[in-house]
Amino acid sequence: MRLRIAVTALALWCCAAAAQQKVVFGLVSPLTVVNGQILVAKHLGYLAEEGIEVETIVFNGSAVLLPQIVAKRVTVGFPNPDPLVISRQPGKDPLPLKFFYNVIRENVWEVAVLAGSPVKTLTDLKGKKIGVGALTFGNIPLTRAMFKEIGIEVGRDVDLVPTGLGAPAFLALKEGRVDALNLFETLHTQLETQGTPLRRLRMPQKYLDLFSNGFIAHEDTIRSNPKLLAAFGRAYAKATLVCNVNRPGCVRATWKEDPSLKPPGANEAKLLADTVAQLNARYDKYLAFPKGELPRWGEYPAGAWKNMVQVMAEGGQIQSVNFDLNTLYTNALVTAINNFDPAAVLADARKLP
Repeated sequence: MRLRIAVTALALWCCAAAAQQKVVFGLVSPLTVVNGQILVAKHLGYLAEEGIEVETIVFNGSAVLLPQIVAKRVTVGFPNPDPLVISRQPGKDPLPLKFFYNVIRENVWEVAVLAGSPVKTLTDLKGKKIGVGALTFGNIPLTRAMFKEIGIEVGRDVDLVPTGLGAPAFLALKEGRVDALNLFETLHTQLETQGTPLRRLRMPQKYLDLFSNGFIAHEDTIRSNPKLLAAFGRAYAKATLVCNVNRPGCVRATWKEDPSLKPPGANEAKLLADTVAQLNARYDKYLAFPKGELPRWGEYPAGAWKNMVQVMAEGGQIQSVNFDLNTLYTNALVTAINNFDPAAVLADARKLP
């Protein structure tokens, strides 16, 4: 009888293991604590509960990532929206992709200079050099549009210089090889925590209000396996909620899952405080839901894509707005993504050390 029970238990374990579905998750910049909710989801067992195993791969920008999703070598990507919009223009091959989860609900990209720089406004950057992660990064079209709106043409009046991210970009700014950085807000905060004061240049409000990166998948995957995508989104949403209410615990969980993400140094308290500061710089953008409404994780608000397309058109990055915006995104998975108990998730957050 004991042998039979053991064999049955082994068979059930094998079946459970076989039921795990693999998701190849493509990022456009390195995994960090700030975008590491997937590690928190793993740490708290959310991925296992959904029957998901995740492999994360980093690509050098949206332009490099998107073809991998088209070829179905990547299941879910985390790019900027701009390249997909551009693919809908006349004469372009429309990418068979759609966004299904609005992750970063406001623009994360900034233009920052050293605190002592004579540059006070975006206009003052005429004739100067701006450091960007790479020319393949998805924010580049909107950066071009923003400068064009104030009469500055990228490539003629101002140069975009690929500097990479993190230390190489910081060094380029401090050594004067670039006059400003056009990176996301958490990297600028990281530089400040390392002792280099910065000043953000005021950007037009309509650019600040634009959503940023989200989850995208092949149209075939959305049609054939919506449950998998919803499960992935649900685990991510739960982890985002956890990190919002227990940011130190979230940092420690990501470090435990991927020790390489922990910065070098002996002062644990300062390392934790500096990393939490980076989380603080991002979390308002994860949580920018309409006032007075309960969070609908992953949902794109009415008019959000229309605003994005209009800004890109006004900036000269696209020529036509006459295409179906519904080809860019879907909210069809939002109800399933939000099918979890927030109270139980908050209890999980309190359990993190």
